[in-house]
Parts: sequence; structure tokens; C-alpha cells
Amino acid sequence: MNRQQNLTTHRLLMRTLQPSDRDFASSLLNDEKVRLYLGGIVPLYKQEGVLDSLFSSEVDTMVWLVVVQATEEKLGLVYLSKHHDEECFELSYQFAVYAWGKGYAEEACKVVLEFALCDLKMERVVAETQANNLASCRLLKRLNMRELRRLQRFGAEQIVFVIQ
Repeated sequence: MNRQQNLTTHRLLMRTLQPSDRDFASSLLNDEKVRLYLGGIVPLYKQEGVLDSLFSSEVDTMVWLVVVQATEEKLGLVYLSKHHDEECFELSYQFAVYAWGKGYAEEACKVVLEFALCDLKMERVVAETQANNLASCRLLKRLNMRELRRLQRFGAEQIVFVIQ
């Protein structure tokens, strides 16, 4: 299924991860604010495995590094991967704190969703977030995703959003 390609907006480039991006990806895994609603900082003993999975070319996973086109500043990661429960793909993302509040996540996720639905012909895409992550819930609603269901997972109430 992996037909990942570079995606762009007027400000951003979403591109495949390169070996030189490993330190940036690691910094996201170690940032308490970034990881607040993502299960916390990834322990050192698990980091290499997590990073290896991000940088592998698994058939059912696509990971984009989001950068500012003009400066090549690294902002975050956006993923499409198989969802835990659904027979469809999940949109996931994490952005560096300095990128928050500037519309970058919405801009990048919108393009990735369009790619998934229009180019890859996915019938639907889900996104799961903690109910307490109000910023993420607002973002998913701005992306025209609607609440599908709530459930308990990872020790917290989660909301699964969907777009078709």
C-alpha cells in the first residue's frame, strides 16, 4: 500500500524521513509537552525500537517529516498507519512545541488527509486522541472529522474521530 510521496502547501513540505532527521524525531519522543497526551516520554530502552519503526518502510505505515519550505526548519511528524481497532488507517501527528499555535499541524494534516482520501482512495481515515487533549480535538474538528466513539484505552478516555 505504501505509495508515499512528498506533499506540499504554500508554506510546508511533508517529506519522507531521512537518516539526518533521527535526532529531531528523538527530540519529539523526549519532550514532556509534546508527549503529554501520547503516553509520556518514550523510555530510553524503547527509543531505538520506536525510531527504527519510524524510519522503516513498513507496508502499512507512512511517516512524513513536516518542514517549513523557505527555511527547512523541522516542525513535526504526520503519520498514516493501521488503526488499533479499525479496518482503516489512522492519522497521527506530533509537532515540536515551537510549532504550536501557528496552523502548521492543521495545514499538514489537511494535505495528508486529502492524499489518503483522494490519491490513495481510502474510504475513511480515523484519528484517536485523549478526550483531555482539547487542542487536538479542536484540530480534528477543523479537519472536518466527526466523533465516531469514545473508549477507555491507555488509562484515559479516548475519542476516535473519522472522516469519509
